[in-house]
Amino acid sequence: MKIIDTKGYTCPRPLIMLKEGMTGIQTGEEITVITDNETSLNNLVNYLQDHGAESEISSEGPVFTIRTRKPEGTIEQSDPVVYCSTSQGNEDYVVCLNSHMMGDGDPELGNILMETFLDHLKLQEKLPTHVVMYNRGVRLAMKGTQTCTSLNELEELGCRIMLCGTCVEYYGIQYDIGVGMISNMVNITETLASTGHVVTP
Repeated sequence: MKIIDTKGYTCPRPLIMLKEGMTGIQTGEEITVITDNETSLNNLVNYLQDHGAESEISSEGPVFTIRTRKPEGTIEQSDPVVYCSTSQGNEDYVVCLNSHMMGDGDPELGNILMETFLDHLKLQEKLPTHVVMYNRGVRLAMKGTQTCTSLNELEELGCRIMLCGTCVEYYGIQYDIGVGMISNMVNITETLASTGHVVTP
C-alpha cells in the first residue's frame, strides 16, 4: 500500500501528489492520502470520485485520511489542477513571525507585546491555519519560554506551526526547539502564497 502524506500543503499540491502517486502502481492497488486541510480533502475526494475511485475517509483531530484504490482508466493523463477549489480558504489567514519581539522600539516592550499577542491569538474565534516563523522569529519556539507555551496551545487547537530550518540552524538552536515542525522555504512560500491573508504583527 502506498502512502501519500500531504500535511502542510494546500491545493493544488495535494492533488498533484496524488496523481504522481497513482502513476506506476497497478489498477486496484491500495493507496492512502493524508491531509490536514479540509478544502484539499474535498478536492481530493471529488477528483477520485470523478475517476471512479471510492474513498473511505477517517479523521483524527485536524488530520484526515483517505483510503482508496487506483481506478481503471487514464487517471495518469488527467489534469488534477482543475479540481483545485480554494474558495473555502479565502478567509483563511497565516501569521508570520519574523522577529522575537513585536515592533522596532524598545526590546523589552517588544518582547512583552509579542508574548501578549501570542497569548491572545489562541482566543480568536477563527484561528490561523499556520504560524510561520523565520529569522529571529524562530526563537519564539524555544523551550521554557512563554511564547513556546502559547504556540503549543495553538498547535493543540489545530494550527500548524512551521519553522524555517535554515534559520534554526543559523542561530544554533536545533536542540532547544519545543514546538512546531522544521520546514523549508519551498513549503513556507507555498503556504504564504495560497492563503487568503497574511498577518505580520
